[in-house]
Amino acid sequence: MLKNGFYNRFSCKLIMIRIGIPKKIVSYSFKCFSFTILFFFVSSCGEKIRKGTAKIPEYQKVEDKLSNYNEWLGHLGTHRNGLASGKEINFDWLESEPQLLWKKEIGVGVAGVSGLNEYVYSMGNVNGKDVIYCIDAFTGKIIWQKSYDCIIDKRMFEGGPPTTPLIDKKNKNLYTLSHQGELRCLSLKSGLLQWKVSYTNSPLGGRRPDYGYASSPIIYDDMLIISPGGKESSIAALNLDDGSVLWSCGNSKVGYSSPVIFTLNESDCIAQLNASDLSVFNLGTNSLLSKTSWETKYRINAAAPIYFNGHILITSGYGKGAGLFKVHEEKLELIYESKQLVCQFQSPIMKNGFIYAVTGDNDRKASLVCMNPINGKIMWNEPFSGNRGNVIAIDDSLIVLTERGEVIACSATPKSYNETGRFQAVGGRCWAAPTICGSRLYIRNNSGRLMCYNLKKN
Repeated sequence: MLKNGFYNRFSCKLIMIRIGIPKKIVSYSFKCFSFTILFFFVSSCGEKIRKGTAKIPEYQKVEDKLSNYNEWLGHLGTHRNGLASGKEINFDWLESEPQLLWKKEIGVGVAGVSGLNEYVYSMGNVNGKDVIYCIDAFTGKIIWQKSYDCIIDKRMFEGGPPTTPLIDKKNKNLYTLSHQGELRCLSLKSGLLQWKVSYTNSPLGGRRPDYGYASSPIIYDDMLIISPGGKESSIAALNLDDGSVLWSCGNSKVGYSSPVIFTLNESDCIAQLNASDLSVFNLGTNSLLSKTSWETKYRINAAAPIYFNGHILITSGYGKGAGLFKVHEEKLELIYESKQLVCQFQSPIMKNGFIYAVTGDNDRKASLVCMNPINGKIMWNEPFSGNRGNVIAIDDSLIVLTERGEVIACSATPKSYNETGRFQAVGGRCWAAPTICGSRLYIRNNSGRLMCYNLKKN
């Protein structure tokens, strides 16, 4: 083929000269032609991605764990999966938009909202101080607020606290984390400080990520699992009563993703997507079970992993995309990669066996997609405004928050995109995921405006 191509180009060159085209122009034209062929050849030899299909028996159905009706205990809800149960929730917004119940200015940040019964909790930075709020869920009245000195540190965005407060329902406490790595335990009722721990000081010795700590802690039994990202403290377990370190392990530098807990072969495990790898730890033996490299530009991994049926799905931005891994006892086996599921920091969710996510990053416009996690096939794709967004699910409906503050309701089905309504909830840029607690929807923007909408049917 190359030989024939050479003779064809040579013949064309002779013809161009014979018909009077100057040699300089002919020479320039063929230089451009050669460069184009070389570029095409190099591009075709670029990064190869793995393709495959997960082998999961049909009888192994994915169980959807739902946040209870009147609670959303932390990042992406009670079970860190973005799923909630609803009672008489109105998703038909075509005729009329949801009623605004109240709004509040809480300071700059991208911390989400957590809630339990009649109270909700969030954070913002006001005049160089992080402020933690307890707010009446029905009226917007501030019940209590606590503050501490913390620079806003814009970090390539508006700055402020990035981590959603975590509610400890059993012990009636609230855990908050600053971007500098200061973890606080406060009384849910009064906001009184119970204890505090620094990720970067001894004994944890954590290494602060470039854009600050953003990995949400998670409760396991009577321990608080945190992600300091230090040597021998990639993750650590703290005593809930006093914050003392119970154990720690791993050497990976932490990213911005929050860990998830799952059960594998009757052993409880935790998956952590770090700055450059995916690590799985055994919570029974307090040890690293397996680890695999997952490199992205700028060492940024921020979306939470999804575990299902012995597999872990991870996704990143900056052109990296997604990967599905089968979890073995001592290794992680890559099943497939996908360049169609690109999530810079927004976490995908799984509902009824399918993945729903707002794809997009700095270089890619946002789209809501439905993906089959078994093989990575995209079932449908709906473009949105902006470059990012977040999605949660209430029963069999999705609520999508675009980066520009528009809220969209649609059906959670792989068949097709079926929208039931949309409205502009808030102006400005929105990076925090929405919260549903009871029949109330909470939306905040990065500048600190918190909105509460009533979704209850009349």
